[in-house]
Amino acid sequence: MIFKDKYDVIIVGGGPGGCIAAKECAERGLEALLLERHREIGIPVRCGEAVGIAGLLEFFDADHPIVKKYRKKYKIRFVAPNGTQLDLNHESEAAVLDRKIFDHELGIMAASSGAKIVAGANVSGLIKENDFVVGVVAEYQGKVYRIKSKIVIGADGIESRMGRWAGIQTMPKFNDIESCVQYTAAGSNFEKDRLDFYFGKEIAPTGYLWVFPKQDGTANIGLGVNGICSRSKKASAYLNEFMKKNYPDCSIVNTTCGGVICGETLKQISGNGIMLVGDAAHQTNAISGGGIINAMKAGRIAAEIASKAIESKDVSCKMLSEYDRKWEKIQGSANHKFYIIKGIIENIDDDTLNSITEKLNKQKLEKRTLVNIFKHVLIKHPKIILDLPKLFS
Repeated sequence: MIFKDKYDVIIVGGGPGGCIAAKECAERGLEALLLERHREIGIPVRCGEAVGIAGLLEFFDADHPIVKKYRKKYKIRFVAPNGTQLDLNHESEAAVLDRKIFDHELGIMAASSGAKIVAGANVSGLIKENDFVVGVVAEYQGKVYRIKSKIVIGADGIESRMGRWAGIQTMPKFNDIESCVQYTAAGSNFEKDRLDFYFGKEIAPTGYLWVFPKQDGTANIGLGVNGICSRSKKASAYLNEFMKKNYPDCSIVNTTCGGVICGETLKQISGNGIMLVGDAAHQTNAISGGGIINAMKAGRIAAEIASKAIESKDVSCKMLSEYDRKWEKIQGSANHKFYIIKGIIENIDDDTLNSITEKLNKQKLEKRTLVNIFKHVLIKHPKIILDLPKLFS
């Protein structure tokens, strides 16, 4: 039989958070099973694929092939609503990943550490006993399996059902969901050492549009529009208008679309016998929508707490809530601040963005910094100062 009757930990979802959780659980001596509903780890890709190198170095040595392959210094350019370009005095060391390859590599690492991975296995329910999650119901190759575990880690993405089935409140605010669409474009001479960000109500209202060049000569071009704005105009319509104007002759070799949570982490991310990680726990950066490194951090913490809980033979909500507290300390409080800053940014109008860009363009490059951009925003909108104390509450 492909499955045993019982494992220490079952991880549902084979993204970065799930793979790291499986890897770390196995390395701690736990018998871990990772179930991924898609036919292979790494699909579908639903993000811009850009991460900071500092985040990657929390998980890989500097000479690891993944770091060496993708590590690069990028210039940053902001483009205002009126088209004015602003090159910032800021060089970012980042990586524009190939998520299919990256996630696949994480899966191989988890398997090499001793975790069992089964792709193409759809979890259709949780097994519960006395208000505790004690396993999952999985469908695989036409058969249904009831697989027991001491702990379930839900890493099943924005559409997560694990938390909902466990009785955790997972419904986000409608305004905190970004409708995102991205094209991988080919056929243009994209500047390989620059990340471009476009702003404006006609380009990506309440969000931004990105152009992230990849090593193979293509570029990820995408945007996010919040749920309210997407009611009147789809994200794809905004992106198609941008492509027609700026890259009319490009070929589109891949299309990615889906929802991204740009809100705060769920108030509860654990329960009796269960923990949620990554998008399932709404652990994304509210400003950028980025969640790769955050998910990996959460997966590592969840594995640590799972090991402690199983060793102490206590997988209760009280015991597993240490995961909630540790997440808040390591990343959650920072995400709260990002959420407040997101609200401030959304209230900046196009005229202000145009004015700031034009003024900073008249200054020397060394003065074109993110700090000076924020100073100019405060001058234009002094009422924003009233929101600043929330950052420290």
